[in-house]
Amino acid sequence: MPRTDLNLLIVLDSLLEECSVSKTARKLNVTPPAISKSLNKLRDSFQDQLLVRSGSLLTLTPLAMKLRPQIRSLINNIESVLNQNLSFEIGKTPLTFNIASNDVMIAMLNSGLVQDLTDIEHHVVLDFYYDHAGVDFLRQDNIDLYIGESRSLSPEIKIRTIHRSNCMIICKKDHIALTQDRAINTLANYDFISTKGKLNDEVDSLFHQYGFRRKIVGLCPGYLTTIETVLRTDTLAVVPSFLQQIAGVIPPDIVQLETDISLPEVNLIQAWHPRHDNSPAHQWMRNYSRNYLNRCLNPDELNEK
Repeated sequence: MPRTDLNLLIVLDSLLEECSVSKTARKLNVTPPAISKSLNKLRDSFQDQLLVRSGSLLTLTPLAMKLRPQIRSLINNIESVLNQNLSFEIGKTPLTFNIASNDVMIAMLNSGLVQDLTDIEHHVVLDFYYDHAGVDFLRQDNIDLYIGESRSLSPEIKIRTIHRSNCMIICKKDHIALTQDRAINTLANYDFISTKGKLNDEVDSLFHQYGFRRKIVGLCPGYLTTIETVLRTDTLAVVPSFLQQIAGVIPPDIVQLETDISLPEVNLIQAWHPRHDNSPAHQWMRNYSRNYLNRCLNPDELNEK
């Protein structure tokens, strides 16, 4: 049936089952003449009468008998495609989510969310990837969800803010800066270790606004290595304040250097490609991870509720 309207297959399937133009018309809620017209088109396409008059009834030709199970199977497959049930039962449906994030978020999610899911949902696997460079990584099929700081992303990407955090300057608890003036001109004289990314650029811009330039002596790929460097050297670093709320990230030998400087704010976001927007499984993962992070980062708000 080259280039034949596939709606004719619906008519043919019903005709082969009912062996009646009038019954097929009632079943498909159309007029008998419309069914007769479709039958004529089918006869032309197959070069066969398909159904022939036998007294007051229609009977199937040998070709129609052969086609009957094939057409029914084809209709079933089409209906299966068009009426897929996208729902799932959490805990029963195996799910794997590929999540891109930074080192702190991965450590946090690994220690808490993974254990949470292991205890409750045995069929959920989280496969973590370190944060990708560039703006297009969520367009790729291998990343389902990004959880991390706000950043430049492709224009079609869906974004949801899950936490806002001020930033702070950290140093060793015996750093000389703790006993000195903490104006920006003084801070510009100290060595800084910085974490690659948007926050580094924003802090540099802040110092430039006041006519100063930070003395950056090293760039780290993530906050964990930045904090480790601060612990082992006489450097300062600017990090998000929410790190204080994550157990074990900032050791007791590192303290906050209080200052009147208005440091940039960091937004934690979820980001995903719109191809996942209406997926029930993906929606569940977005909500589950958001609620988990809210419990960890906003405990005071939860207590108030």
